Amino acid sequence: MVQRYDATVNWLLEQENPSVRYWALQHLVGCSPTDSSVQEAHAQIQTSPAIVELLSHQQPDGSWRGPRGDIWEEKGTVFSLLLLAELGAEGSGNTEKALDHLHDRYQLSNGRLAYRRVDTGHRRESDSTWMWCVTAVTLRAALLLGHQNHPTTQQAIDFLEENYDERGGWPCSTYSRDPSKVRPVNCYMGSIKALSALSLIPPRRRSMKTRAIIEREVATCLENHVCFYRVDPKGQPALKRAWSKFAFPRYWRSDTLEAADVLTGLGVKDVRLREALDIIRSKEITGGRWNLDFSETKRAWISLEEEKEPSKWVTLRALRVINRSSIDA
Repeated sequence: MVQRYDATVNWLLEQENPSVRYWALQHLVGCSPTDSSVQEAHAQIQTSPAIVELLSHQQPDGSWRGPRGDIWEEKGTVFSLLLLAELGAEGSGNTEKALDHLHDRYQLSNGRLAYRRVDTGHRRESDSTWMWCVTAVTLRAALLLGHQNHPTTQQAIDFLEENYDERGGWPCSTYSRDPSKVRPVNCYMGSIKALSALSLIPPRRRSMKTRAIIEREVATCLENHVCFYRVDPKGQPALKRAWSKFAFPRYWRSDTLEAADVLTGLGVKDVRLREALDIIRSKEITGGRWNLDFSETKRAWISLEEEKEPSKWVTLRALRVINRSSIDA
């Protein structure tokens, strides 16, 4: 990391947030996962107030339920699992039970997670790919938690492989109401979710199909210069304004920072990242930090940070992207 961010890195390494410290030690300082400081931070995460609070709301059947009782709302099972995973929780009986719940009650025979409970006898009545991004999010959480061999994980991978569109991406009936206003044929934000999940599969364990999908989707991202997938009234590539507002964690929405983080995490170094990097650098505030533009955890069981204030999570992601990139400012 360049010296101008030394003070920022020290801020991220403060003991009060073991989750940020855990990831910063590995991704910014360059410590091995076996390093004693990394293992110490990881151990602290498991008993941190955020993890304890999240787990306290888990139901006996393994689920989390919000006011509507849906698995996909912010207090539901999927987002709660994602929060645990992004915070650095380790896989446990609790997280395995949550995946069991999703697999037994919500996963269709094609591997997609349905929004409503599925009658066991009718699992095969639908091969829809509607709102498949939630399946990709669940896959990311499962892989971060170490549940590579769980049926939910394996069937989600099967779904992404078997339903991939040869034109790129995965079909979704909610994208887009006006195809003339977008460049990719299929949901672009959802593709970022799929890439973020598939990138967690160790290279040696990726099937030929998964490797081909990753390669094709990376190419699509670069063709759109990461964040210019909209089309303006003159027919020119345009930035969706919401993509210049950063949040953490991201659920089914995405932004420029998340997309650049996924791509650079895959080792991508390409001049077509420049526009995304310019947007990220333009949002740096005094002191080498980045704000949380809005919070997706306001309606979750825990709220990580305050909106419009310096964010350790957004800053961690921004510095990670800058650190990985070989393109000069």
